[in-house]
Amino acid sequence: MTLARRLFLLVGVVATAAGFAVVAGVSLGLELTDIFLGLVAALAALQGLRYVQRRRETPMNTTVTGDPETRVAVPIPGSDFDDDLVSAMGRHTHWAARKRVVDRLEARAKQALVARDGRAPEEAAALLDTGGWTDDPVAARFLGASVSIPLRQRVRLFLSGQSSLTDRAGRTVAAIERIGTGDGPAGERR
Repeated sequence: MTLARRLFLLVGVVATAAGFAVVAGVSLGLELTDIFLGLVAALAALQGLRYVQRRRETPMNTTVTGDPETRVAVPIPGSDFDDDLVSAMGRHTHWAARKRVVDRLEARAKQALVARDGRAPEEAAALLDTGGWTDDPVAARFLGASVSIPLRQRVRLFLSGQSSLTDRAGRTVAAIERIGTGDGPAGERR
């Protein structure tokens, strides 16, 4: 303990003992006057300031809580298809990625013909091979049917400014969405 601390402790103990003595009625030659109360008040104020100073010098400990409203990152449905489509437009993985895109769209078209149009799987495969599943020759040809595309549509595809792969894939997706709605050859029942 330092000397200043011992001195403060001694003054505090003497002041406390004197306060108890005055309250108990022991007369130490001091009367309960305004001067005595002023000294006690000054001593209490000094002690309070000392504790405030000590508290200001201590480091503050804080707790970091987790954010209850953080969003959980989940994969976006179809983002892998978008990645394949972008990859198919690249130069290095062009053919393998294009094959994945075509295979995936062909599988979805077959599923749509079976589920929404009520076709048998063999009949759906035959419709995909002949191009009879849609009235859009671009979509039919994209999935492998030997359908000729009129010159007017070829020129429009060329002048559209889009990548031919993305335009054809977009038209194929739109044709698959129309399956079973009655809009086109596959929607017409036998």
